[in-house]
Amino acid sequence: MTIVVVDDEISALTTFLVNVVNETKVDYKFFQNNPKECLSYVETNEVVGAFLDINMPEMNGLDLAEALLKITPAMKIVFITGCSFDVESIEKTFGEHLLGFAYKPFDTDVLNRYIDLIYSASFKPAIVYHCFGHFDFFVNGRPLEFYSSKSKELLALLVVYQGANVSMDDALCHLWPDKTTDLAKRLYRDAVWKLRKLLSENGLLFLVNFRRAHLALLPDYGQCDYWDYLAGKNRDYHGEFLLNYDWSFDYQNRLDVQSGL
Repeated sequence: MTIVVVDDEISALTTFLVNVVNETKVDYKFFQNNPKECLSYVETNEVVGAFLDINMPEMNGLDLAEALLKITPAMKIVFITGCSFDVESIEKTFGEHLLGFAYKPFDTDVLNRYIDLIYSASFKPAIVYHCFGHFDFFVNGRPLEFYSSKSKELLALLVVYQGANVSMDDALCHLWPDKTTDLAKRLYRDAVWKLRKLLSENGLLFLVNFRRAHLALLPDYGQCDYWDYLAGKNRDYHGEFLLNYDWSFDYQNRLDVQSGL
């Protein structure tokens, strides 16, 4: 898939390229303050997303976005800016086409997150979390192989939290209760790094909000037997929940009571 990037500053385009150089699943076409050339390119190529600088001399990014959407109505837009704008008005104008804003100086995590969102919107991977029995994570029917058991367990904890923030202290108490604080923190950082690596390699970095003080799963993407059960959509629970994870017992006891086991 191809994403176009339009900015009047060569330094911004260079920085963008440096920050996303490892995103090999995506092709990029860069335009330095040349909206007409960008429009011509989109007319003859399959483009799924655009990063557009709002403040450009020849044509501002808002007008360019409207022109691009007339050519490719399904395109996803991210606006690049170093200034403040009327975000609410822009969101109202572009609706579901707008993924958000990338503020200068660029944040690598933010850029990669938007790229993954564009990727997922284009290919719509089928994401399934399996919590009854042993935990598994499926993408398009295929279970992903984790880099470590603890990175897999960390994702399971995020799934159980259903989008709520999981602080580092929460993770340490659940996954490494018998370790010293210093060792547990090192193990936590290793698990976070390996989980992030796995998601990034599979175009799924958008699934988890990685922050220094906490992590959170985006529950809007994917299906989960545990979530469906809590919502009354699935009654297929037989007393087995996240087997092999000691911290899961409290959750299992609640499920047992709820189900009458």
